[in-house]
Amino acid sequence: MALKIKPEHIEHMRVEIEKLLADFPDLPARYESGNFIRSKNVRDLQCRFCFDLMHMAGLTPFVCREIYPYANDDHMYSALKTICPTVIKKY
Repeated sequence: MALKIKPEHIEHMRVEIEKLLADFPDLPARYESGNFIRSKNVRDLQCRFCFDLMHMAGLTPFVCREIYPYANDDHMYSALKTICPTVIKKY
């Protein structure tokens, strides 16, 4: 399946999320163990993790300005899954 998000937009998001993960390498483990705000309410940990990384990386204004005019959250999640590490709920 081809992604709807433009390759240059995915690359920009990848760079910013990789910077965040380099600064905070414990983030995936923290999410897997439920060590984050409102973890008890999470149904889909991977989705929550992906969108939280997007927000923590400061990408929200970029996404709103550049991506949401032509794509929706489903498209964003598909793109984010190709960028973000996989997490497994262990709590």
